[in-house]
Amino acid sequence: MSFDLKIKNGDIVVGRTGDIDIVFDNEKLKQDVIKILLTGIGENKFHTYYGSAIGSLDIGSIPDQAIIEMDMTTSAEESIRNLMRLQSSQGRSQFLTPGEQIIEILGVEAVRDQDDPRSYNVYVSLLTRKLTNITESVVVKIA
Repeated sequence: MSFDLKIKNGDIVVGRTGDIDIVFDNEKLKQDVIKILLTGIGENKFHTYYGSAIGSLDIGSIPDQAIIEMDMTTSAEESIRNLMRLQSSQGRSQFLTPGEQIIEILGVEAVRDQDDPRSYNVYVSLLTRKLTNITESVVVKIA
């Protein structure tokens, strides 16, 4: 079984006994999705291809809202497909539970926030090998 350290608000979670909490199954997959979406491409020095470009805009460009939403949606979908390839590779040497494996991307959408026009909400809906639907969202602020 695969597992990861449990992260909440950017911090490692420590349980009541003082042990570091871990996540696995669907909870791990949700955390993996958030992690790959919020990591910029190239931020991980050991895996420069890991991450997404959902928060990146070319300096000096003033793109249309529809173009920004389409670009964010495409970037998020590419990063999820990359995560699926990484899971496939990991599955060759380590057991992954069905709840940790994505078998289909059901939908990816980026929508501008109504209250803050600098913020976009990126929604991701996935189907796991356990046949559960996973829905996650991240907020990206463009300054």
